[in-house]
Amino acid sequence: MKLIPFLSLLSLSAAFCSVANAQTITYKADTTVKADTIPATQPEEKVDGNRTIKYYETLPSDSDNRDEPERHYYVKSRSRSRSDIKTLSGSLNHSGGFGALSFRATEFRGQPMVLGGVRGGWIVNRSLGIGLEGHGIVPTAKFDDIDPQNRVVAVGGYGGFFLEPIFFSNQVVHITFPVSAGAGWLGYVLDWEDYGGTNRGPNVSQDNDVFWYVEPGVDLEVNIARNFRLDLGVSKRFTQDLDLAETTEKDFNGINYFLTLKVGGF
Repeated sequence: MKLIPFLSLLSLSAAFCSVANAQTITYKADTTVKADTIPATQPEEKVDGNRTIKYYETLPSDSDNRDEPERHYYVKSRSRSRSDIKTLSGSLNHSGGFGALSFRATEFRGQPMVLGGVRGGWIVNRSLGIGLEGHGIVPTAKFDDIDPQNRVVAVGGYGGFFLEPIFFSNQVVHITFPVSAGAGWLGYVLDWEDYGGTNRGPNVSQDNDVFWYVEPGVDLEVNIARNFRLDLGVSKRFTQDLDLAETTEKDFNGINYFLTLKVGGF
């Protein structure tokens, strides 16, 4: 009886040496098999989850001493590549994330206004972006009719969460429909250029208020590289509860033309 473990060990050692010395080839599958175990019979195929297992027998060759066919198998993964995903439906096949810089041009009370901001989010199945964003006003819009004795500059910003449905994201040029909502702050401060840089300037607020906003838009997105995308789009900002001197609530309900630079895993 003690001979059986010895023979088993000897058989395993011989098998190891045979594999080590054999020439190997790599299938387009997930495993590597010996060159003398190329399928000689029609494989039996079995599907196990996201894998396909194929069983087959090989005939004796000149490189071994066996007289009977030997049974082998190899496993092939059925996972899909990135380029295969063409639809919006299905289970969670992929997720990624991104960070972005965004620049917006708009108009406020007849004056051009520029905003700079950041965005960051999670992308689900390459079909929906979910995240947070924030935009700040570049203080270049100046007004003489808010304070009769001083010129003022508009300052502030807004931000919140966004949802961004994405269509045909694996195409070079595709379209998205971002919708954001949240809160913001807007105010007027004295123009510091009128005070020669003294501390009377931007620290003196003439009026300010907080507000709510909703901003739907449409966006043309270009895949510059696998991890870099360029967006050009337009959006419409709707505000509520904004109450400023000489300013109506509709004055900040402007059209935005924006450029966004996205970097991440798409």
